[in-house]
Amino acid sequence: MLESVVFRTVTWCERHAVAVIAGLLVAAILAAVYVSHAFRMDTDTANMISPTLPWRQQAAHFNELFPQNTGLLVIVVDGKTPDATEDATAALFKKIQARTDLFVSARRPDGGPYFEQHGMLYLPKDQVQKIADSVIAAQPFIGSLTADPSLRGLFNTLSTFVQGVEAGQVPISRLEKPLAAISRTLSDGLAGGKQPLSWQTLLVDRPADQNTLRHLILAQPKRDFTALKPGAAASQFIRDEVTALGLESDVGVRVRLTGPVALNDEEFGTVAEGMGLALVVSVALVLIFLFAALRSVKLIAATFATLIVGLLLTFAFAFLTIGSLNLISVGFAVMFIGLSIDFGIQFGVRYGQERFEQGEAGALARTGSAMARPLALAAAAIALGFAAFIPTAYRGVSELGLIALAGMAITLVLNFTLLPALLTLMKPRSAPREMGFPWAAAVDSFLLKRRWPVVGIWALVTVAGLALSPRLGFDFNPLHLKDPNVESMATMLDLMRDPLRTPYESELLAPDIQTATELAAKLKQLPEVYAVITAQSLVPQDQKDKLAILQDLNDLMSLSLEPVSVAPAPSDDEVRAAMRRCAERLRQAMASSDIAMGLARLLDQAAEADPAVYPQLKRMLIDGLMPRLAALKSAMTAGQVTLDTLPPEIKRDWIAADGSARIAIFPSGDDNNSENLAKFVTALRGVAPNVTGPAVQIYESGRAVSDAFRTATLTALVAVTLLLFAVLRRVRDVLYALAPLLAAGGSVILIMVGFGMPLNFANVIALPLLLGIGIAFDIYFAVNWRRGVKHPLSTATARAVLFSALATGSSFGGLAVSNHPGTASIGQLLLLGLAVVLATIFTLMPSLMGPPPRSSKDNGTGA
Repeated sequence: MLESVVFRTVTWCERHAVAVIAGLLVAAILAAVYVSHAFRMDTDTANMISPTLPWRQQAAHFNELFPQNTGLLVIVVDGKTPDATEDATAALFKKIQARTDLFVSARRPDGGPYFEQHGMLYLPKDQVQKIADSVIAAQPFIGSLTADPSLRGLFNTLSTFVQGVEAGQVPISRLEKPLAAISRTLSDGLAGGKQPLSWQTLLVDRPADQNTLRHLILAQPKRDFTALKPGAAASQFIRDEVTALGLESDVGVRVRLTGPVALNDEEFGTVAEGMGLALVVSVALVLIFLFAALRSVKLIAATFATLIVGLLLTFAFAFLTIGSLNLISVGFAVMFIGLSIDFGIQFGVRYGQERFEQGEAGALARTGSAMARPLALAAAAIALGFAAFIPTAYRGVSELGLIALAGMAITLVLNFTLLPALLTLMKPRSAPREMGFPWAAAVDSFLLKRRWPVVGIWALVTVAGLALSPRLGFDFNPLHLKDPNVESMATMLDLMRDPLRTPYESELLAPDIQTATELAAKLKQLPEVYAVITAQSLVPQDQKDKLAILQDLNDLMSLSLEPVSVAPAPSDDEVRAAMRRCAERLRQAMASSDIAMGLARLLDQAAEADPAVYPQLKRMLIDGLMPRLAALKSAMTAGQVTLDTLPPEIKRDWIAADGSARIAIFPSGDDNNSENLAKFVTALRGVAPNVTGPAVQIYESGRAVSDAFRTATLTALVAVTLLLFAVLRRVRDVLYALAPLLAAGGSVILIMVGFGMPLNFANVIALPLLLGIGIAFDIYFAVNWRRGVKHPLSTATARAVLFSALATGSSFGGLAVSNHPGTASIGQLLLLGLAVVLATIFTLMPSLMGPPPRSSKDNGTGA
């Protein structure tokens, strides 16, 4: 009945070709207009997994209590000196705070007024004492400069200290460090540089480390999830402000963006770029293989036009039913090319063979009748492979499955309506040719003679692959799918060198701070845990002793930091005189010091320079002093810190409005290793089953995806098997169609395990596609075998399958060359799977089936 329906449909389309083409052209134009207006990308990766899962609900509850920790754009500021880092971070933070139209919130987790005043309480007591001693030692220097914060004051103060060296009161070694720093800055300024002097390094005896040379800003941008890069506006604002403030060019700091927002934005950009390249490569290669397969420009044009119409109608369906594309479903554009071209090649090659064997008259209708069953079965098999994912929790592929289901129906209908109509009007005039591979008859004979050794070899490969299947890993870490060379990912990898800045932390809610403290003590005992932080962790230890040190410092330094009077700004002549006087003092008192002599020469050069350079020298040498002294003054007035005295903006990061207390847990070891991450989550659940946070979400996402694919793959296999039973109606024929698929699966597993190629969030979507394509190709050969074809590899079907595989592989090959690791892994697995499927069909299937059940009317050269 199916053959009869398709025969009449194709015949009707031939008679009404103009109307069919016009109607479908109008539908395609309407679809294109609709898609252009309805096009929307859902780039929120949180929507890729069903929100009904328990761990998703736990995460949602946590995010409701601490919304400031979601959707973060992390701005990383690295400077050459602590002063430059702090000043740049403060300036940029102020700009971000002012743009409430772009940012929901912004905060500094390692800086700001609170840490400026109380930061020293978090240092070890001996380090606080060391800092206090160094400040006290610099008291005369500080007092003199606060009374005259100018170039004149700086060089007069240096002259005074040099006099102390000359009198034997101050050792030369004590002055060499500040003289060297001032000399470097002065030399840089005279040469046109802009890097300011680090007064914090000079005044405080504390080595610069990552805590002082790197600061973070955590911002929550307002995102547009209909755009490819939801956080693009906020990110661009920050980059523009970095340029406007001259932070990288003038101050010498480095500002980078990372965090979930930047990572996702750059990933989507990389995916889009990769998809664009994939489409170009796919179209070019597909056209080449189309010509090789069909040998007719008009056939190619008709097939390609059918593909374009199908693509437009499929995406119109997607936006009409789902409303948006996600990071995975957008890839169906490339996949659809391969699948639609498969059907077009099958129809076109058969059409060419019909013209060659029986002439032009009725060739289209005969082609439709001959291809009705294999194309319908192939479309149904592919559709079932994808449809099996629709009910799963992996919404990313679930939506792809729905789109693919519609796409297969659309392309099947178009190949039996639009394609015949186009061929009717275009009337290919090329001389009919043999579309099969007559030379392959010898290969068929060889496979029949050696059928059982061939079957045995494939059986061994299949068994080996299935035996190794438990060793086929699933890499659930999404960071491994990102391009490590883009800024956001490179910065994230840099941050991860600090165990307390890893993105793989876990979070736990406790009903109150007391319970949180008790749970933290238990979690700290786990070997998988590096550190545990609660609100109580923000209360410094040994406060009494540290506050006493700061109080003594305040008693000694208060008058120096608050001079009775401040000298008026100097004239250029006064600055010049101070420089010359200081240079002379240096020569008299420190002639043995190369550093002092170098500074003396620079002072002579500065004194002779155009006074127009003095304001710039002041900015570099003096202007950074007062902010450092203000910070020092603030630190000396620190008070006791308790949970109650913590600022609200800090306290709310750890204690929710309902009193729930947050516990942050950081993993030990290589947290970028998926196995270690799994052990970390498992260990935490042994103490606290309701743990959540990024580490848990990544781990559970991987489990959800792998469960979805196991369930969907089994469902698809059962559904395809039932479909084959319904059509073929014989167990033997069904096994003939399924056995090559099983062999291909075992072979792919064997290769993947051998080369260490794991499954991941991205390439797992290749599995249903390979299942569908494999079944489709099997069906083409099985139908021919049932028709009595003796030499399957010499037929037009073999040609169609070969070039269909090449064309489909071309579209997948386009994915494989993407610079996005996730997209590339999809293409690589699809290419591998397609090559193996082709090998099983062209070697195992003819050997397994053996001679056909009855003689072929066309003597083995038909379908």
